[in-house]
Amino acid sequence: MHRLLLLLVLSLPLAPIAATTDPAEIPESVAAWFNDKALATVRSHASEAFPDASAEEVAAMKVGAPQKTAVFADTSGVNAIQTSDRWIAPIMSGSDAVGAVSVDFASGIAADEIVRGDERLGTAIARGEADVTFVWDPRLRAWFAMRESTIEPAGSAGASIVLGAIPLTDFLAQRARILSSSTPVPESPSVSAVAPAETGRNLPVTIMLVLVVLGLIIGSLVWLRSEQGTDEDEEAEQSELSTVLRKGLVGIGESKMRFRDSAKKINVYKSPKKKDESRALSDD
Repeated sequence: MHRLLLLLVLSLPLAPIAATTDPAEIPESVAAWFNDKALATVRSHASEAFPDASAEEVAAMKVGAPQKTAVFADTSGVNAIQTSDRWIAPIMSGSDAVGAVSVDFASGIAADEIVRGDERLGTAIARGEADVTFVWDPRLRAWFAMRESTIEPAGSAGASIVLGAIPLTDFLAQRARILSSSTPVPESPSVSAVAPAETGRNLPVTIMLVLVVLGLIIGSLVWLRSEQGTDEDEEAEQSELSTVLRKGLVGIGESKMRFRDSAKKINVYKSPKKKDESRALSDD
């Protein structure tokens, strides 16, 4: 029943939305921002939007002519898409579109700048087709292109939600299911595909580093243990050598003492013979 009511409401003519903006219709504040500050904004977001670009490539980038966009509102039906004060322009590298920069002037001043390093989005904007209106979805964080009563993805983030051009009624129904479900909104391929790839590439390196650290720790423990054992062996050998030396010195001392004692005995034994011989001579 809800789908039938949605079809009936959408059968009404949509409010006209300008596609490619005539330069004469661009407000002075918008033109001044894109002429003076858009390029600086792109360069300040270059590390995120263009991670593979060199400093020279970023410095050579230019910003094209801005276009007025539409926005998906929280309502449904004929008022689901409304005009907005957000303007978007392609980012050019030579003759090639490499991304897009957009800014919101709803408050009268530039705010909520968005820089996307998305070649698909930049190319679609740079074509400047008169029958195409670019629509920003703040809930899905994606850009879409509207042609009469059909919606198609304008950038890579939108391509992760819809594959091609579909009727606006079908898109609104699918969008409502995505926003009402617990399933998280798909991320842009430039964001969601990078993190797992980096993680998978870094996993073997991390494992190798852990193994190397463990090997160093184990090697250090074994070396310290061997050094400790060597020191203990040297101390034991020195102690044993000292004991042997002490025993040798004591043995030498005892032998000297014994030699001296025996000499004394010989002297004592021989002395009486001399006395007896002297007595015999005297008697004669």
